[in-house]
Amino acid sequence: MKSKIKAFVKQSKVIYSLYFYLGTLFLRFWGHFVKVDPDLILFISYGGQKYDDSPRVVYEYLLKHPVYSKYKYIWAFIEPDKFPQVERKVKVDTFAYYIAAMRAGYWITNSSASRGLDFRKKQTKNYLFQHGMVGIKKIGTDIGLFDKAFRIGFHETFDGVFIEGKKELDILPRAWQMDPAMFHTTGLPRNDDLAVVSTDEIRSIKDRLGIPQSKKVILYAPTFREFSRAKDGRNALGIPINFSKWETALGQEYVLLVTAHYEVAKLLDELPKNGFIINAFQYPEINDLIKVSDILISDYSSIVFDYSILERPVFCYGYDYDTYSAERGLYTDLEALFSHGVLRTEDEVLEAIRGIDYEQECTYTKSHIKNEYIASYGNAAEKAVSIIFPMNDRGEISA
Repeated sequence: MKSKIKAFVKQSKVIYSLYFYLGTLFLRFWGHFVKVDPDLILFISYGGQKYDDSPRVVYEYLLKHPVYSKYKYIWAFIEPDKFPQVERKVKVDTFAYYIAAMRAGYWITNSSASRGLDFRKKQTKNYLFQHGMVGIKKIGTDIGLFDKAFRIGFHETFDGVFIEGKKELDILPRAWQMDPAMFHTTGLPRNDDLAVVSTDEIRSIKDRLGIPQSKKVILYAPTFREFSRAKDGRNALGIPINFSKWETALGQEYVLLVTAHYEVAKLLDELPKNGFIINAFQYPEINDLIKVSDILISDYSSIVFDYSILERPVFCYGYDYDTYSAERGLYTDLEALFSHGVLRTEDEVLEAIRGIDYEQECTYTKSHIKNEYIASYGNAAEKAVSIIFPMNDRGEISA
């Protein structure tokens, strides 16, 4: 029921306007009675859905370094009880959450902490870590019919936005209508551990996922289609794959991991339960899925760029390429980006995998995707923290 209400509010201009203006007015009133604690940091990942991504890496980096011991940390979750590893937390969209957000001296997020409202106190610094590199699908004001929530309520401003792509500085200031000086090409902290991956780590991940050590791994990770909706109003996803056909063609050599964008309401209906298909949609560590995979199949998702750090083969299964290009819009000519262009049918995908020249595909990924698009990776957490909490000449935090 809550998801239906949320989707309805987002898609109704009148209802969203009421939510935005009345909610903002209410919180700004209460804000007069809330004093900002400059040493309190609020973390939130994917709107409170997870304890992961760059906010988690930054949080754990701060915990490891005594120089930041004066800071206090609070995480916001939709279901706080699911995350016992976090000591201090608050439930998203409660009055306690908004009070915590107004008290915090810092917001560190990969999406937004404002919940579509405009109540941040002037003393609070707001830092955003991109949860995916921009470079394939259009975003923000570059979309002809972009989300109503962006049109009406995108009043959120940032003190810094951390990115990893070479081409993002040509896109984001325009698409988000922001000062280019706000962007820092540090890389994404969540990808720091992709810089070096050992065979022992891969073996361990296979054991956790129940993958035979002898099998190679294909990761299928499509993005969502905002123009395709389920009955409850959330984003839906249905992929034209005959899993039995894939198992027959590839099952002797490979297993298939399947995951999808967090916005997707329902992942491929119900996946077959067998030794070839592994439903990894709820698996908590996307980087584990990236590390363990020998091949990535995606479409218009930014996971293509994250995966390219490992310099492994990437294929684009764009079964709805013409529709997606027309409805959402693309920055990049995908026919030129990928080694096999856009594969429109599952037969083309299967043929590409069966006939793969693995080393040649690895070389292509390195030269045409990683080197062309990735600006920085490997020590992003350290770089970002040094910007958020600058040190003076005496090694003291001057923020």
